[in-house]
Amino acid sequence: MIMDQLFAVDAPDVVATADDCYTPRWIFDAAGLTFDLDVCAPVAPEFRTCPARRYLTVLDDGLTAPWDGLVWMNPPFSNLRVWVERFASHGCGLGLFPMSRSESYWTGRLLKAADAIAIISSDFIGPGGGVKRIAYALILAGCGEAAVGAVARVAAADKYASGAYHVRPGMTL
Repeated sequence: MIMDQLFAVDAPDVVATADDCYTPRWIFDAAGLTFDLDVCAPVAPEFRTCPARRYLTVLDDGLTAPWDGLVWMNPPFSNLRVWVERFASHGCGLGLFPMSRSESYWTGRLLKAADAIAIISSDFIGPGGGVKRIAYALILAGCGEAAVGAVARVAAADKYASGAYHVRPGMTL
């Protein structure tokens, strides 16, 4: 817990919101990675599908807590700019973001920082455990060599991407 918080927040105080969309397991199976850190993990362990050594939840404030190693990030879609900035600055991991319908700062920043991207399907797991369909496609962005290969594997496994992805010139699988 961060010491300068106005009041303490514990797990029972955190409720599911419209931002709670949990990454389906097939993405992690296809990526074939174990992450050092999931920076936006669900508070409830039963919704954690990401294979990670450590998890940061809203209670840990994954946006301001230290990040290390290969990270996974499926951030709150309502506040993407600050998460994209942090992800781009870290430069090592995979992130899942909504496809923007208009040009925005965060989209440009993400595309400049990513070494590989794929546009993938948008079936998530909702707080109740069922499929939660998002009305737009998703960007899977990878930074770093391990992430580039993972983007390729996820794109190959996705029914929407059908193997299509883009790698920054000079990066290799």
